[in-house]
Amino acid sequence: MNALNSDDRKRLAEAAMRENLYAFLAGSFGILCPGERLARAPYLEAMCYALQRVASGECQRLMISIAPRHLKSICGSVLLPAFELGRDPTKKVVVVSYGKDLAREHAEQFRRLVTSPFYQRLFPKMKVDPKHNRFEHMKTTKGGGRKSVSLGGGITGFGANLIIIDDLGKPSEMRHDTYRQELRDFFDQTLFSRLNDKRTDRIVSIQQRLHPDDFSAYLLEKDTFDHLCLPSIAEIPEEIPLYNNRVLTRRPGDLLNPEREPQEVLDRIKADIGNFAFQAQYQQNPTDGENEFLSMSDLHLVETLPDESVFVRRVQSWDTAAKDSPRSDFTVGLTFGWHAYEERWYLLDVFRARTNYTQVRNAVLRLRKQWRADRVLIESSAMGIHLLDELKRTAAGVYMPVNVVTSKLDRFIPQTDWIKSGKLVIPTDKPWFDEFRRELLAFPDALKDDQVDALTQFAEYMRRSQGTYLDTDPYTGRRQGNYRPERPRREDRMRF
Repeated sequence: MNALNSDDRKRLAEAAMRENLYAFLAGSFGILCPGERLARAPYLEAMCYALQRVASGECQRLMISIAPRHLKSICGSVLLPAFELGRDPTKKVVVVSYGKDLAREHAEQFRRLVTSPFYQRLFPKMKVDPKHNRFEHMKTTKGGGRKSVSLGGGITGFGANLIIIDDLGKPSEMRHDTYRQELRDFFDQTLFSRLNDKRTDRIVSIQQRLHPDDFSAYLLEKDTFDHLCLPSIAEIPEEIPLYNNRVLTRRPGDLLNPEREPQEVLDRIKADIGNFAFQAQYQQNPTDGENEFLSMSDLHLVETLPDESVFVRRVQSWDTAAKDSPRSDFTVGLTFGWHAYEERWYLLDVFRARTNYTQVRNAVLRLRKQWRADRVLIESSAMGIHLLDELKRTAAGVYMPVNVVTSKLDRFIPQTDWIKSGKLVIPTDKPWFDEFRRELLAFPDALKDDQVDALTQFAEYMRRSQGTYLDTDPYTGRRQGNYRPERPRREDRMRF
């Protein structure tokens, strides 16, 4: 086979750039950032792949959480609109950021790219209309275009096929409740309504985390966004999709961008900005990361659960919310299994949702049947009281009320020794693991604590009654004489 000449290689490269956003980034970088070298870090491919799924329509809602200065604005606010309009100049794109200066900077980069000879060779059908070539709104000759908007800016009358939200919140203002509510209102009352077709049009949010209740947290609560979370230092094992069915494998401790931000640089950044800001902006975990009671090293983790047959008893613990409004607490149900040979508990499943009474009742019945639980603990308050009254009639001795008489923190602290002792094992490959871990380690400063409440309820019950429970035959209710209750240490008894 004859070797390709330079013209053939150039044509193949340009063909790839028309179809592959990561290749398009490599080709465009010199225009967007003259004099700089593009470090081909794997996370950039992961970010481009996620954004390309939006461009192709495979993903309608995407959130990317990543530290500052990682080309997120170049990829999201500049390249993605150029890629979208190059492939279809009739599309309308809105790019939103918190300030006019930032919006103008991105618009200037976009115009420099799409008017370059390089871009015009790739996408000859995409032409900027010379009559509408303003930074804040550039139109194509086919009727599409890119409109820049800052927080609170005018957008009335402009529809969009793609909305890109790039760092909507100003870091210095994020601690104020009124400011965070302003962001939520802007999205709900102004921005979302600009989508031309709510069935097919798309939204991308690219943010660094700034606060436990920031704009990203609000969007994640909607449970409609795919989330690509890229902490600077990996905390959990993870496989992130790349092009051609490949994955980026991250293990705890792996650095996101070791060439530009090696460990010593990250350590210096953390010392300069403090732990809270580092956990938020660089780790995408806007809490102190670990509370004074538990750290990541205290948790006993396994990658996957063992075979179900080793779990001879199963218990569920429910913390029910009082209502199901969009900003209310979650109803949480945790399922635990007793490992017959290791003689310790495994967390098997987490149910977490905002639900009304009927949905909670159905979930309790369904999950009890699914996991064959023979003991179901339900907090005896609010919705739980009515739930217990109804469910007790369906299965005698299964549904147990749990009375709460002390504060959340007072109940949690005595259980930390039980968790540290290895009596609870948590699998890391479950979709609920990351959120569970974050909430547990951030308590009592996490935005939500319903999972911790359900865990505390279970741990407290088992510390008091595990021996009796395991010694009781679940079918006959008779004691078998195989287990003797562990007598709590004197200092533990004093805590209850």
